[in-house]
Amino acid sequence: MYIRQECFLSFEEIIKFQKETKLQMVLAQLDFSILVCKLSKPSHKRGPKGHEILPLLNSLIAMQIEKIKTIHGLVQRLNSDPIFRYNCGFDILKPAPSESTFSRFLDKLSSSVELEEEFKILVLKAKSLGIIDGTEVAIVEQS
Repeated sequence: MYIRQECFLSFEEIIKFQKETKLQMVLAQLDFSILVCKLSKPSHKRGPKGHEILPLLNSLIAMQIEKIKTIHGLVQRLNSDPIFRYNCGFDILKPAPSESTFSRFLDKLSSSVELEEEFKILVLKAKSLGIIDGTEVAIVEQS
């Protein structure tokens, strides 16, 4: 008879002992609470709950930081790398969002006025920190 040994440390505790990555440092500095509040579905709405807004937004930022070229590549990375999925804010035990989920989220995000407001706030914050000089700042559409 075999006795199965329990885990000594949880996944979250193991992650805490690792060196902080560039992705974690960037995501820790960003505050999208206004955007998340505006894009979130009201709790009284019926139907499937879906994925939370912040992890979807974090994964799109992570896509740029990690130089992932397509949504398909992002979904593959989320499915294959539990640490990446955890850093983006998704539950590692649940399935990652699909490409169609990201497509619907991008449509919703691009039609929101709040995204432009958040971009302006980020530009002002980056200028005050001396990261950019503010002479050439643009939103580039990715195909």
